[in-house]
Amino acid sequence: MKKQIFYHIAASVLFLFIGKQSASAQSLEYVTTFEVPFEFQVNEKLLPAGKYIVKRDQQRPQILLLNCPERKLWVTFQTITHSLSEQPSHSSMVFKMYGEKHFLAEVKVLGRDEGYALIRSKTERQLAHAAKTKTVRPTQAIRASDTTSY
Repeated sequence: MKKQIFYHIAASVLFLFIGKQSASAQSLEYVTTFEVPFEFQVNEKLLPAGKYIVKRDQQRPQILLLNCPERKLWVTFQTITHSLSEQPSHSSMVFKMYGEKHFLAEVKVLGRDEGYALIRSKTERQLAHAAKTKTVRPTQAIRASDTTSY
């Protein structure tokens, strides 16, 4: 009987310790919310206009998670981190436009000295190649509507 109580107490302490460690690991991540007024593409996936939450994957920092809670939509995508010449004054999602199509190109987060550039999809590469002979609209950036850094 005493052994069982000891094991339960030891297990409880272990779970509390593990829970505290994961909470401290999460403190290094950031969460940023954006309101995107148009549909756009990430990789080969077309996403509707709406409110999006961007998070960084703790185990793989080059992976970003994009969540649209209104539509119960989750997208993960690989990025290439690169140093920014200066820290951004606000968080932003940077889009490239080809005709009427928007492609998420980069995510910049307030307080971070690195940006997260997306790898261009096959569709975007084809449109970019075709656009070399045409005029392409300048890149468009969307500011974060609410930024929470942990």
